[in-house]
Amino acid sequence: MKSYIERVIAEIPLFFSHFSQCLFRPKRFIQQQLAIAEQPDEISKGVEFLILSFLIALFISQVLPEAVNPVSLPADDAAFTHLASSALFDLFLLFFAAAIAFGCLKMVGVAGSFFAFFRLFAFFCGITMVLLVFANALTNIGMIDPVVAKSWIQLEQSAQALQPMTAQLLCNTDTSGELVADEASSDALQQQLQQAQTVYQQATERTLFLLGAGLQALIQLILACWLFIAWFAYGKQQQLSSGKIVFSALLSLTLIYAASVLLSLMQTGSQMMALYRACPAS
Repeated sequence: MKSYIERVIAEIPLFFSHFSQCLFRPKRFIQQQLAIAEQPDEISKGVEFLILSFLIALFISQVLPEAVNPVSLPADDAAFTHLASSALFDLFLLFFAAAIAFGCLKMVGVAGSFFAFFRLFAFFCGITMVLLVFANALTNIGMIDPVVAKSWIQLEQSAQALQPMTAQLLCNTDTSGELVADEASSDALQQQLQQAQTVYQQATERTLFLLGAGLQALIQLILACWLFIAWFAYGKQQQLSSGKIVFSALLSLTLIYAASVLLSLMQTGSQMMALYRACPAS
């Protein structure tokens, strides 16, 4: 971990140079990047920026953790391997998302290269990753209210208690796939879920929680608008009409969303297989 910290510190000046230019002048930044002669290492430059953005976002999340879903640094080799595997997996997902987006742009007449597009894609994704850490940290505002904080801790404890009960119910299925559970277990689970729902509603109706969630949503909306401005600027640089730019954006979002749903189904199936393998032999 020490080597990663040293690398982050060494690259911070260049990172902030790109960060400020891309954030405050996205149109000019895109124009400058597209004017650079095509180089064989453009993909690697994008990947390096994404990795650096991930590390900076990870370190910032330790100072400003998200209250409802904090991220912790790996404490041992197993945790580090898991974190590195997740980061590498997310990197491949971003690469495929970029490929989908560029494919949609190609359909409407873009003549640029994928390598230059991915470099820009990586810059904007990396900066978005860092800014989302600050947006997620706004959930801490709600935790100033003791009712919200204690309710959230109670919800976390309830989730841990519900895991074995849910796993037991899912293990009890017949040959047709129907759940076969005793009435006492089913009633206990239902009661726990109702209690958790009541606690959740009580917490999410508090003023400070709504304020934090509203500010978080506002930052996310601003980021979405900023990304659309960047997409529009790239399309204009490629001599596309406004209609084609909007169509390519909507098509990209639709295809990426469909791919994410498919991926979620695959991950859910893998998790269910792991759960069923842990079921006691009948």
